[in-house]
Amino acid sequence: MAAKEDIHRNLIHSKSGTRVVAADDSCGSAFDLPEPPWSSDAEATKCKSCQAAFSFFNRKHHCRFCGEIFCGKCCEVGVPSVRQGFVDPVRLCESCLAIVKKDNEFMEKHLLVLTKGATFLIDEMPTFCLLTPTHKMLKLGETLDAVKLRSIIKVEDVQEDVSNPAAGISGVCLTYKRADGLEAKQELSVDSGELQQRRKSLVFIGALKKGLQVLHGPTPSSPRRR
Repeated sequence: MAAKEDIHRNLIHSKSGTRVVAADDSCGSAFDLPEPPWSSDAEATKCKSCQAAFSFFNRKHHCRFCGEIFCGKCCEVGVPSVRQGFVDPVRLCESCLAIVKKDNEFMEKHLLVLTKGATFLIDEMPTFCLLTPTHKMLKLGETLDAVKLRSIIKVEDVQEDVSNPAAGISGVCLTYKRADGLEAKQELSVDSGELQQRRKSLVFIGALKKGLQVLHGPTPSSPRRR
């Protein structure tokens, strides 16, 4: 069973801006990101992106997400980086701006779906699954062991008929690493009965996939036959 989790956060002021951060690692979110180390001002003579030379008029600016140095045009004030806890919009290079916008969409929209939870069938028993408050563990009802989110290495769609993708999926199979290092699988089946509950479960699956992409890139996925 998963231990009780609580989130404690503090407001801090850093050289990058005002941030809301976890009091310590034990109560932080699995999606939290630290500030990156900044590249040395003394060693930077040109913009990392456009290669324009720095001068009194063309000033240096650090991207708050990658820490590299850019000119003002290539590192404008963008959006708050939610995973880093920034309260206000911060300077981001073009590449990092795209990443942060995608991360923010997950944090502000899809993460809530995971923490609210959804019901699946596990071994034909209705089981309420949800992400714990610190987003580190996927809780599978009250009797099964929770799965560490970062340990999930593969999500496979389960389809009744692989030859007919239009039929939709009937669930997913999660492959994850156990504490002993061995791989294990857990299938979450969508109840085909009540339509609203089915939709809620499918939305949960979509949010879970997005969350894993945020944590460690696209998750390998392929159709799986029952």
